[in-house]
Amino acid sequence: MRIELVDNISRKLLHAILPAIEQSEECRIAVAFVSVEGLSLLEPAFRGCLEKGGYVEFLVGLDLSVTDPHALWTLHQMSQSAPNMTYYCFSQLGPLAVYHPKLYIVKRSDVATIVVGSSNLTAGGLKENVEVNALIRAEPHEEVVSDTYATYNALKFHPRRVEPDQEFLSLYEEMHSLRTRHEGAVEKDSHFRQLKSRFQEKAASLRHPVPTTRDLFGWQKLVFARLPEGQFSTRDIYQFEEEFRRYYPENRHIRAKIRQILQQLRDLQMIKHVTRETWIREAEIHETGVG
Repeated sequence: MRIELVDNISRKLLHAILPAIEQSEECRIAVAFVSVEGLSLLEPAFRGCLEKGGYVEFLVGLDLSVTDPHALWTLHQMSQSAPNMTYYCFSQLGPLAVYHPKLYIVKRSDVATIVVGSSNLTAGGLKENVEVNALIRAEPHEEVVSDTYATYNALKFHPRRVEPDQEFLSLYEEMHSLRTRHEGAVEKDSHFRQLKSRFQEKAASLRHPVPTTRDLFGWQKLVFARLPEGQFSTRDIYQFEEEFRRYYPENRHIRAKIRQILQQLRDLQMIKHVTRETWIREAEIHETGVG
């Protein structure tokens, strides 16, 4: 594993991540903000990944300011034309929850490139602003990659995560336009309040992402593959302790990790917690090309 800091001063994040995307087999991007300018800098690389049969996924936040409706429409068009590309939005607009991650996972069979830090998918984040990002390059079997996928999944399967449709995007675009024209006073505008109410109703009706085997990687994939059908205990999974240790020999706390992963699979609604040490596997989990 190699770690370096990228600050857009001595090195631009754009120049660090673009070659990795161009050679990737899978890209998963979770950012608070996305702009047309930022997306356009990486869009050809994303499309190249898709054309080679790769998988691309975005988790984006909506703030009625930096996240550009035109960027969302571009993502929508890409998802409609490429079956192996998906995107989801974090639908909370109010002050109660701030969706603020910046996480990039770019992977091929021999290396994973991970960026976590302060850069959104904007021109500023990729090349203009002064930022601080940790850029990690690791072999896919290293535990840091597994843990990063687990963090990404926690973002993806948040209750506020929705799959947008055209009506949802149109409502966001109209609210964004009003906010841009009226700035802070827009919250008192009756038309804006009506739009926001319709937006919230629409968000509540949209589909949420459903976990599939494609979402499982590293530890989550390993433990899930050893789950028996129906009800089982935590001790039933401990019997695979030595097998798991062969995959992650540097981990000195295998049983604690097993318990953590079972809790993560519970949060993904792939298993249910019955009692303190007893679980039950959900009857139907969709099989989709595992990453």
